[in-house]
Amino acid sequence: MDPVQLTREFVSFNSTSYLSNVDCSNAMAERMHDAGLTVERIPYTDPNGVSKLNLVGKKGNGTGGLALMGHNDVVPAEGWAWDPFEVVEKGSRIYGRGVADMKGSVACMIATASHFSIDELKQPIYVVVTGDEEINCGGADVVAQKSEVLKESNVRYGIIGEPTLLDVVHAHKGSVKISVTATGKATHSSMGTGINANHKLIPFLNDMLAIDRELKTNEKYLNNAFTPPHATLNTVIHGGEQASNITTPESGATLNMRPMPGQDFAPLLDKIRTLAEEREVHIDIYDGLAPLHTPVESRIVQESLSVTNKSEPKTVAYGTDGMIFGKTMELVVLGPGNIQQAHTIDEWIEIEQLHQAVDTFSEMVRRFCS
Repeated sequence: MDPVQLTREFVSFNSTSYLSNVDCSNAMAERMHDAGLTVERIPYTDPNGVSKLNLVGKKGNGTGGLALMGHNDVVPAEGWAWDPFEVVEKGSRIYGRGVADMKGSVACMIATASHFSIDELKQPIYVVVTGDEEINCGGADVVAQKSEVLKESNVRYGIIGEPTLLDVVHAHKGSVKISVTATGKATHSSMGTGINANHKLIPFLNDMLAIDRELKTNEKYLNNAFTPPHATLNTVIHGGEQASNITTPESGATLNMRPMPGQDFAPLLDKIRTLAEEREVHIDIYDGLAPLHTPVESRIVQESLSVTNKSEPKTVAYGTDGMIFGKTMELVVLGPGNIQQAHTIDEWIEIEQLHQAVDTFSEMVRRFCS
């Protein structure tokens, strides 16, 4: 199978995260079948009521082996000079939404599986494709809970194929999201009798700025193996369309912190709960996306370094489905393309990277499955 042609096909489906990925998943499932994989389909409905479909493909008998893991949802594509869901080839590159993040990598995984006959495999290859990686790894969470194939597989090792320029990444940050809601009482602003929700929200957000400063300066929250070496905190404020002559009845924000491996965030989260109570705002904390950390001495790390001829593994600041799958498997992040192209206008990948990824994945399969 040609990974470039597969990438071209998969990019043609607009599987932006807020839309359904079912058509794209069906196309991938068909190509997985063509590559000799049996395919488990795991449908689910996202929190907005949109139908989604995850895939777990298996080729070979028995248990163990190696999992190749990716996602087929993409971020929105706006401001492009051409249709972002039609691959354009220019020189040594192809352009299109998802070529790097990460339909190109999934194409390489399926192409890799096509290169091996069942008779060659002493242990199986798995190809896992999730939805909603760009939104809290929602699809991976469903797969982890519901995939009968993975539950029976006893697979210990996996590759998350996010774009790393085929460098070996053994650790990345996690994600803690905090939803904040402040409630007031609407009246005509001239009366002075209302309760402005923003007057509760703003002090709480100032408290969060103080915590952000602590994350950047307190030694117990620093890890120089990462760039930046602290757990970043991002704030998104919702709403803001309230008329200026009405006291705001409700306002909210979402906070996202990215803890690093080995950090104990429980006392910090308890502090945030106390501050929310003092400021009279309601918060919901979701801290189920754990940092990924696979020990350097793990077989998957050492074999990956050997195959790619690299001396040591790296860390990255972004997250992957490894925040879910890393709880039960030893993983590396290793894939074609440059993360700097992810989420950009005119996203591109070098064609040679796709072919190199197939070679790399294939050698990893030989080491773990043949």
